[in-house]
Amino acid sequence: MTRSTQATPLARRRTVLSAALMATAAFGLGVLSACSAGQITQTDTQKAAVPGISVDSADGKIALRDGGIPYADQYKTGATVPLSVHFFNNAQQSVKLTGATSDNGTIVLVGGPQPSVAPTSAAASPSLAAPSGSALPSGTRNPSGSPSTVVPSSPAAAPSPTPTSVGSSAISIEVPPAGVTLLSRDNGGTKYLAVEKLTGEPLMPGGSLENVTFTFTYADGTTTTIKVPSLPMTPPGSPLPKPSSVVGDEGEE
Repeated sequence: MTRSTQATPLARRRTVLSAALMATAAFGLGVLSACSAGQITQTDTQKAAVPGISVDSADGKIALRDGGIPYADQYKTGATVPLSVHFFNNAQQSVKLTGATSDNGTIVLVGGPQPSVAPTSAAASPSLAAPSGSALPSGTRNPSGSPSTVVPSSPAAAPSPTPTSVGSSAISIEVPPAGVTLLSRDNGGTKYLAVEKLTGEPLMPGGSLENVTFTFTYADGTTTTIKVPSLPMTPPGSPLPKPSSVVGDEGEE
């Protein structure tokens, strides 16, 4: 009887411990499931894995993610500085990026439609006058009574060259509802934004473009903006080579 009485509390303790372990495991699985669901449905609210700026629009419906400047040893003054940005549209209607400005130069769209060029007066049709010395049509008299003379026209002067632009200042990029638009030259991208003719000091690693503003226009005509006080140059995609630490052979004594 004594052994049976001592064994009963021990068995109860084992039962309670097993139940506690099972409850803990079930709670852990529930937490992991909730986290996993959040990662799938809230991608636009997460911070980018690659270093870059993440900013939301003034109305909270447009998100800029992984914004930055592709790495380079330097961008000299007057150079073209490409931008790399992702735009997420969380609104119920489509929206277009219709403008972008920066304190460091004009922002243009590279790879988009270019403005058409009107023909110049230099391309006028050739003169229909007869060459000098040729006879007028039969029965036609020269009003002045003097022989008809035609001075050959000089070749049309070529229009003076104008500085070419790397892109168009007319920006119109659509971001569909619940969609994303990537503007970057990375991974072979052909359409991206760029600062044309960088002003101020050269842009070095660790530097940034100041006061970059993106303007968006919704389908209903309303607008919103994303203001980035500082858009930085991103780190290189792979570690830079370290300087050699090998010391040259010294002369033997």
